[in-house]
Amino acid sequence: MATLEFGATSYQDPAEITKVLADEGIIYERWGTRPESCSDDSKVLEAYAPEVARLKEQGRYVHADLVALSPNTPGLDDICEKFVKEHHHDDDEVRFVVEGAGVFEVMSQKGDAMFKISTEPGDLVVIPAKRRHLFYLTEKKAIRCIRLFKDSKGWEAIYSRP
Repeated sequence: MATLEFGATSYQDPAEITKVLADEGIIYERWGTRPESCSDDSKVLEAYAPEVARLKEQGRYVHADLVALSPNTPGLDDICEKFVKEHHHDDDEVRFVVEGAGVFEVMSQKGDAMFKISTEPGDLVVIPAKRRHLFYLTEKKAIRCIRLFKDSKGWEAIYSRP
């Protein structure tokens, strides 16, 4: 279950996280986990097909895929380096965590502070297009997540600072 650190306040209740993030224009949902259906990469999208279909319709996303990173991923440090710098995208960043964990730090709507969303299996986060953020893995350096895009080419990071 996610943890949200917003200023001096920490939230762990999914309903509170959903509300606080909604006030920031960010979608958070708790889909839960389905370990029996997700041991094989080829079955993950099928296991979450109803949720993915709903998101595709609501957000006009056309492509969904599964990405997996682990300590054994070739070039993992270089991959992670791309996202640990503050950036934004011209498209929403949609992530549903199947396994592992990752952390988003997101600029508040007022642009005056970053807040932290620590995600775990079962958490969906949708960061709107143009919202400055960064992402990093936890010390275990492992995550499997479903991503959705409005274009089959995906998106690229646009860095705030060189």
